[in-house]
Amino acid sequence: MPLMGACALAALLCAAAPAWAQSTPGAQDGATAAKAPQDEAQAPAAQDEGQIVVTGSSIRGVPPTGSNLISVTRDDIKTIGANTTADLLATVPQLNSFNTTARASGGGAGSFAPGLRSLPASATLPLMNGHRLVASSTKETNPDFPFIPDLAIERLEIVADGASAIYGSDAVAGVINFITRKRASGLEASVRYGMADDYHNFSASGLFGQDWGSGSFVAAYQYAENSNITGADRDFRVVDFRPYGGVDSRSTVCPAANVAVNTTAYAIYYAAPGLAPNTRNMCDNGAVTDIVPETRLHSGYLTAHQDLSDRITLWGELLYSDRKDTVQAPPPAGAGASGGVILYNIPGFSQNPFFRTPPGSGATIEFVQFRTDNLYGADHIDNKFRVRAGNSSAGLDARLAGDFKLSVYGTFDWARNDSYLPAINPTALDAAASASTVATALDPFGNGTSPAVVAKILDYAGDLTIHQRTYLGAAKVDGTIVDLPGGQLKVAAGTEYRHEAFRQRGIYGGSQVPETLDRNVKSVYGEIFVPIFGDGNAAPLMRSLALSLSARYDDYSDFGSTTNPKVGVNWEPVHGVMLRGTYGTSFRAPGLRDVAATVGAYYFNAAAIAGSALRDPSRGAAQVDTVALYGGNRGLQPEKARTWSVGADLKPAFLPNLRVSGTFYDIHYTDVIGTPGGSIAFTDPTFAAVVFRNPSAAQLSSLLSIAVPVNFAAGALPPIGNLLDFRQGNFGVRDTNGLDFDIGYRTSTKFGAVFAGLAGNYILKFDTRLSPTSAVSNQLDLGIPKATLRGTIGAQVGPVTGVGFVNYRHGVTGLYATPTGTAQYSAGSYTTIDLHFSVKLPDIGFAKGTELSLLVNDLLDQKPPFFPATDGVGGSYNLGRNVSVGLRKTF
Repeated sequence: MPLMGACALAALLCAAAPAWAQSTPGAQDGATAAKAPQDEAQAPAAQDEGQIVVTGSSIRGVPPTGSNLISVTRDDIKTIGANTTADLLATVPQLNSFNTTARASGGGAGSFAPGLRSLPASATLPLMNGHRLVASSTKETNPDFPFIPDLAIERLEIVADGASAIYGSDAVAGVINFITRKRASGLEASVRYGMADDYHNFSASGLFGQDWGSGSFVAAYQYAENSNITGADRDFRVVDFRPYGGVDSRSTVCPAANVAVNTTAYAIYYAAPGLAPNTRNMCDNGAVTDIVPETRLHSGYLTAHQDLSDRITLWGELLYSDRKDTVQAPPPAGAGASGGVILYNIPGFSQNPFFRTPPGSGATIEFVQFRTDNLYGADHIDNKFRVRAGNSSAGLDARLAGDFKLSVYGTFDWARNDSYLPAINPTALDAAASASTVATALDPFGNGTSPAVVAKILDYAGDLTIHQRTYLGAAKVDGTIVDLPGGQLKVAAGTEYRHEAFRQRGIYGGSQVPETLDRNVKSVYGEIFVPIFGDGNAAPLMRSLALSLSARYDDYSDFGSTTNPKVGVNWEPVHGVMLRGTYGTSFRAPGLRDVAATVGAYYFNAAAIAGSALRDPSRGAAQVDTVALYGGNRGLQPEKARTWSVGADLKPAFLPNLRVSGTFYDIHYTDVIGTPGGSIAFTDPTFAAVVFRNPSAAQLSSLLSIAVPVNFAAGALPPIGNLLDFRQGNFGVRDTNGLDFDIGYRTSTKFGAVFAGLAGNYILKFDTRLSPTSAVSNQLDLGIPKATLRGTIGAQVGPVTGVGFVNYRHGVTGLYATPTGTAQYSAGSYTTIDLHFSVKLPDIGFAKGTELSLLVNDLLDQKPPFFPATDGVGGSYNLGRNVSVGLRKTF
């Protein structure tokens, strides 16, 4: 077997033990780890391993030199019991979603998209078979993770290292590549049903394939659904933290109204219905808010390839998914321009017939806060999202002279996101509050509002349709230039042309919000792999030494060009010891919605911002009427990162079934896109250009000309004291470093096999700055866990396999509000235990090819650690004890 081919095979097999399955394919000696047993239907088709492209490299048969590669095989996926893409990713300690409930990004607005090492999801590039994917969410336009039928996944590979030199934009923290099955024979099916408290999930999938030697096809389909979980469904939820030294975080915007008389700033409140002085209704709006939305998913996958001759192969693939999320939320506040509604009982001016005078107050004007349950006729609303996404690629591979290969392919990806977001019309609400007849007036205290008035107030829902398209044409050539004493010197070079399109149509905030942006990207890239020492010229302390150099140039039609190089080194001084390192730069292009999102202008009166994040410290108690702009910015530049890593992989000869790897990484991430927020915007010199105090008429007119008025009528603004241009900008800085590690052991026994392992991530530093000139904020003291670990122990005894998983997340610290300011609180660690058992039935009759499974996640029903803020657990949720039963069968 050629040396590089053996190396690639080692990369694919070194995580075969059915566990956490991390690996670093750095060794050049072709050694492989013990391979887990495979079903005949799952056995890899005969294929020249030298044809395999491993994630992180554009050269066939060459793993990503110097980088840590985490691999999860199909056998691992079965053992883990992952039901969907999201379930699978939640088992990897380096991912932000580790040991948490799968939630859709954007609160149900798009697909599930966890990031690496606590960096944003937008800094991690998802791929399918090395190809970019389409975005489909309403809030982000970075690529979404694919919903691939579980039976169609061959393996998952994660390069936890900057990879823009190979893949371009978004590969800042790393790359997650879903690799699908290319060959299969026969029919496979699986079904699974799971239950937890106030929750259930179900999935069913099937796969059919045919392999005729010179070609094959695979088709797969999956249906999955789950019910919702609200805050009230979990008994550990807490919102009143006064017994713990905190504050009462319950809302005063409740189904039963609260009233202040004569002025919105009046200190005495009256709670309906009794309206006794110095009383207020308090409620937990999170109780009716979804922790996990109700979801329904259809996904289908089809791939085929055919050898047209002994040198030319034609191939194609298609993934389509249809996901529907229903996200429950509390009815919105009954809020007009004043932040509530103002009712009058003044003869000759306005007399709302539902005005209630608090006893003894003699009030003729009252400010009312209330939640709109009575208008909606329910204690919650449903935000609805439907995402239909397709990713397709087709191409031709041609063998050239020697082992050079030319690949020419095209990609067409498309997505449609339909969202329906109930909302209140503030103008109609204020008009009804000021009306003087029962037929036209608002009743904030009960059900007296007429149906016609209710219809006008509720006729304000956001109803949006977003289309996104990606067209790509690409060509790549790679192969061996020359045989050196240390091995084969290999190169790859390629070029791409990509067109991205974003279209939004619909109504939001009562206004049409069309958004359109097109982007063209031209790219060229190259990579060279140089084996300096190897089998042919090994020397003392130089058993092998390999160098990889890669670079990519991307030219964007909207912001210009960027070039990103990377260097990687593998050094094996002695057998079983591999040292490695990388250095490179990466970038993330602004998402299309970062650039083109509708700019909304919001008006806040002086009283409303006195205690808010828009309070201007320089003005003291005399706050001013303010207009703030939020939304996209067509002047955005790419986010940039410098990354480096060093690591070691050990495979000692005296323990051939043991493997140990560790990686230290360091990321300096600048020009991070975000929105100015809090009082820092008024004091940090970085934001001086976006804060306009006492703006001129020209300044106000200029900025309002690019915005849609959200909560005020154009031309009806009072004098504005502060104008804030809080659109997206390149402001943030992040510096982080830490350790990834993996220890695994597997050995065969007379009865089968035993295996164990421990994998995880330990963050040493995670500092952020809102701007290059702002103070450093240590995120390890503000909610990011330092360590995430997953331990595995299991055994295979004949047809029975049993595995236990221990998931650990280090305790977190953070700030919480107190009656006098803020204080720091440390929450405990969070440890859960998962058990998975499977048994293969005898190969007799209908039982042939059948496997039954039982999965118990969070066996001890562990409550998340208490934190005196947010909801008592810092927003960190798991399903609780979740028991699933499954059946798989091959025909």
